[in-house]
Amino acid sequence: MVYGGAKKMKNFVVITLGTGLGNAFVVDGRLIYGHDGRAGELGHVNVRQNGRLCRCGNRGCLETYVSATGLKRTAFELMSDMTENSVLRNVSYHDMTAKMIHEAAINGDALAIEAFQITGEILGMALADAVAFSSPEAIILFGGLAKAGDMILNPVKASMEANLLNIFKGKTKVLVSELQGANTAVLGAAALIWSELEEKQIFALTS
Repeated sequence: MVYGGAKKMKNFVVITLGTGLGNAFVVDGRLIYGHDGRAGELGHVNVRQNGRLCRCGNRGCLETYVSATGLKRTAFELMSDMTENSVLRNVSYHDMTAKMIHEAAINGDALAIEAFQITGEILGMALADAVAFSSPEAIILFGGLAKAGDMILNPVKASMEANLLNIFKGKTKVLVSELQGANTAVLGAAALIWSELEEKQIFALTS
């Protein structure tokens, strides 16, 4: 909202797709904290009854399907379900990365392409729910998995639109973050501090 692609936006959602899934909701220009500061755990919304075991101890959490780790788990499940040849079959679970799957998909590997398709479809369904909660102007994807670009964006957009309530269709953009690199977290922290100082200054001037 201060430094990146959400400038001039007051209502948006940020989804971070890394080894796990993080997110934040911004409503009317304010980050939503909840009563205990823990609001925004979309990664632990249940998307599959009795699904994959999550590190939180529950099963079926969104994070287990649409994070970089989730993509890898999907690829290994597909290896047992699909008969097509794939360069990924020569890689151990320990050594495989989301980047490898992306590179394989770019080179036309059917298994890798299907892994991204499934991942995008599940994420898109969850984002349709997020839109129903807060009606954001945009959903911004960040993190390593978001660097896959259209490979993840296209199935996400298609799935989200297909699952949206009619009154929301065609209104919410899905974008890749304009902020990249190790300084992003520092910029975010600085922006929060600046925002708090501005609010205190305004309060002091009006009281």
